[in-house]
Amino acid sequence: MSVHTISLLSFIIVISFISKSSANSENSFYYFCDQNNDRGNYTANSNYATNLNNLLSTLTSNTKINYGFYNSSYGQNTDKVNAIGLCRGDIKPEECRGCLDQAKANLTQLCPNRKEAIGWYQDEKCMLRYSDRYIFGHNETGPAYYMWNMNNATNADKFNGVVNNLLDTLRSKAALGDSRRKYGEGNAVVPSNKTVYGVVQCTPDLSEEECDSCLVESIKVLPSCCNDKIGARIVRPSCYLRYETSFLFYDPSAQSPSPSPSLTPSSPKGDAPSPSPSLLPPPAPAPKNNDIPSPLSLPPSSSLTPSSEGVKRTSSTAVTTVPLLLLFGSFLFVSM
Repeated sequence: MSVHTISLLSFIIVISFISKSSANSENSFYYFCDQNNDRGNYTANSNYATNLNNLLSTLTSNTKINYGFYNSSYGQNTDKVNAIGLCRGDIKPEECRGCLDQAKANLTQLCPNRKEAIGWYQDEKCMLRYSDRYIFGHNETGPAYYMWNMNNATNADKFNGVVNNLLDTLRSKAALGDSRRKYGEGNAVVPSNKTVYGVVQCTPDLSEEECDSCLVESIKVLPSCCNDKIGARIVRPSCYLRYETSFLFYDPSAQSPSPSPSLTPSSPKGDAPSPSPSLLPPPAPAPKNNDIPSPLSLPPSSSLTPSSEGVKRTSSTAVTTVPLLLLFGSFLFVSM
């Protein structure tokens, strides 16, 4: 594995690069390591390091959780660590735990000694984040990234209208979800009688209003990043949306989670962990798509944090020349 760091001056640079990646989308991992280091670092063998290790090792230990959402805390005072693990709403519990276990190992290695980090693993089948600050129940729209398919739709105006209507319908469905799952999936027919498939999701610790607000912001951004594209996704800490044309990237047969207790993370006495819920989808065949990742900040209205540190990508199936805008700071590209 090679790591390349590109230092940038305080202006935007437009570049092109050629990327040949593995056809196995299960290996894709996109992550941010608190680029501005606002939360600071921890030292090896410190109480924070011990609490983080204990928290991550027990995060998915509750096998009764079958809805793909885990939220836990470990430790006390300034050494307390908070973590969220979320799997896409169609992922089965065993696969969810496996995805998050891999994410735990990768994220701590790729963001060494950072108190805050977030990553999306296996083509966004699961998300893991942790921090020394309280991260539960807050609508957080950054750091974030988006991806788009290289191909344009025919009859673009009608196509865009169908996609927006589909995502709006799924948005309402997800926002009405409960404290275990806020997830919506569905499809619609676009021009040329093709089917577009869509998924939206929020972390279920959000209120209905917060979930709706997060997804509305993402849908508003689509015209400025991904207009006319036959596939796109916008990925944020608190919500996620994706649509693709002509291939099914989620499992439509996923069952609703069985009733479970409330997911409010407890504040343990002493240094005991307090696990909560999680969910994930069965693996769909790796799609042969041309989705291109962009660690860009979106327009100001999107409220995204301009962060592009640490993007690892191994999901594309073709050699593609990709226009990429890099923002301030250092951009870390990890290639296998």
